[in-house]
Amino acid sequence: MAMKGRNMTRIVRLTFLWALVLLLPCQLRAASLKVSPAQFMVDGVEPGKLYDIFKETGLRLTIYNDDDVEHTWVLSTHRPSERGRWEKGYAEIPEAKWCWFDKEEITVAPNSAAYAKLYLRIPPEEKYYNQHWIATIGVGGKRGGGISLAVDIRVQIETESKVDLKGRPNGPLGLEPGTVRFEDIIPGGSKKMPMIIHNNDVKAHVYKITSLFDDADTKKRSYLSHSYAAIPDSGWLKYDKKIRIKPGRSASIGTQLNVPADAINFGKKWEDILLIEPDEGLAAFVRVQVQTIQKAKED
Repeated sequence: MAMKGRNMTRIVRLTFLWALVLLLPCQLRAASLKVSPAQFMVDGVEPGKLYDIFKETGLRLTIYNDDDVEHTWVLSTHRPSERGRWEKGYAEIPEAKWCWFDKEEITVAPNSAAYAKLYLRIPPEEKYYNQHWIATIGVGGKRGGGISLAVDIRVQIETESKVDLKGRPNGPLGLEPGTVRFEDIIPGGSKKMPMIIHNNDVKAHVYKITSLFDDADTKKRSYLSHSYAAIPDSGWLKYDKKIRIKPGRSASIGTQLNVPADAINFGKKWEDILLIEPDEGLAAFVRVQVQTIQKAKED
């Protein structure tokens, strides 16, 4: 899939396992609702920029109609607390209206498919960098149309990672940057990178830091960026496991990377997800990306 644009660098992961709902109402015919993708991620979103998701990435919502009659569906966007659910470590998008479709309704002819384009624009405010949000796309039967089917699609939205913010990042738990990048790493060496945890709450919190990939219940494909594999050993990353931060204060912690000097570790792209969990409230995460150098050719 060809990608365009500096900041909308990729669709990180698309779940094209169709979302399928089947209804057998009192009528003699059945109606089905099948859409793709069922879940997708958009990263590198720059606050203030208007994104036509189809133009930037080639992705659009596809609704299939396998029935012998046409169906009309209503398209909508929501915060997960209103409709849908979200992955651990993500917050819900502050305003559902920041995402919208090019049409409010879509009619799909018998035995065919129809398409809808999604748009996205985050307000141009510094606090909206380094965010990981979930928005819900809703596809449902038209009110009064006799079909009560509905499908919810999760959109993982990650705004551009940035350091030296002019102010504090949004939310009771703010992180800076959103992605810690270890680039041009030579296996056998060591490197340390900082990250800042902002306690924007009115009370002190103790934050626990762990690798989300160490949790056996984590579906890694739901988090991994395009072209990155999960880090082979989360123990290669060293950091404080707990830290207490007073209300309205921030703390910087270092993340140290040690990649073994094995030949197999050259020319790799790995990722880990560091989950920051407060003693109360929702967790957030920092994405850690590691890219090792290619092994030099022997003479």
